Amino acid sequence: MDGIVVIDKPQGMTSHDVVSFLRRKTGVRRIGHSGTLDPMATGVLPVFIGKATRLIEYAGAPGSPEAKLYRCDIKFGLETDTQDIWGARIEGRDGGSLPRGPEIERALKSFEGPGLQRPPMYSAVKVGGRKLYDYARKGDAIDESLVKEREIYIKRIEVKQVDEAAGEAAFEALCSKGVYIRALCADAGRLLGCGAVMSGLRRLSSDGFSIGDAVPLDDLRGEGAPMPPLLPMDGPLAWMRRVDLSESGSRAFAQGRTVSEEDCHPGRSEATPEEASHPGRGEATRGLVRVYGPGGFLGVGSAPEGAPSRIDAIKPVKVLV
Repeated sequence: MDGIVVIDKPQGMTSHDVVSFLRRKTGVRRIGHSGTLDPMATGVLPVFIGKATRLIEYAGAPGSPEAKLYRCDIKFGLETDTQDIWGARIEGRDGGSLPRGPEIERALKSFEGPGLQRPPMYSAVKVGGRKLYDYARKGDAIDESLVKEREIYIKRIEVKQVDEAAGEAAFEALCSKGVYIRALCADAGRLLGCGAVMSGLRRLSSDGFSIGDAVPLDDLRGEGAPMPPLLPMDGPLAWMRRVDLSESGSRAFAQGRTVSEEDCHPGRSEATPEEASHPGRGEATRGLVRVYGPGGFLGVGSAPEGAPSRIDAIKPVKVLV
């Protein structure tokens, strides 16, 4: 059993809980996920099964400003230690008059584009070999200056609904990987001078998978509930240039040998120019290609970047056959 299933994660479960459930249901141990969701968040969670787990690190175009789409509910007028409505209220860190609709829209849209964001203290980011939420839950002091700001990119924020009387709003954010929506809400609240927390979060898309691809976890509960057909392993790799190999090239690739130019037939990447040139795209992912033979998908290789019509050689990186 090798492939991908997209789960619509319910509220109250961790992403690891979903993996544990699928391990019990399928009997497969090699299962992992991309794009962790907080326990109280819902929505798209891509789960990789069997050999597909070896491709998690390549899920979605690196540095893509459209990697994730979220629908968020935000509440103004308070701050909490977790930056969401489920945390402990921080006295004296909020207040002021509730903002009006135009003010909310201006504040949120000011975060569009490239920027820096400090991860929340309740997050899985590691400092000194420990996750930040471990420090927070145990009450251990940590110098917040050690929590470095990270480069992020928010392509679009669109306010969907505003309830001025209740001090609440809903918005969608299309953004790169690594954006903490809780931190975005807290930053918007500080900008408006009244404090704000995330009060609900639903991920609508992640790494090329949308909510339309997702299966509600409840549909898989019960002894007789069938697993849905698995999605192909190469689905999240569309951002890579495609290379088709001859039969002899396929044999060489499967054996871990470099494939020569005469056995390569390169195609084009489906990544947009904006994705391909985005500064978040690391050197380690440049030149990666998805490799196919007469029998189908073979794995991931590396090749010098250059004209799409030519590849000098393919070196195997992840061989899945």
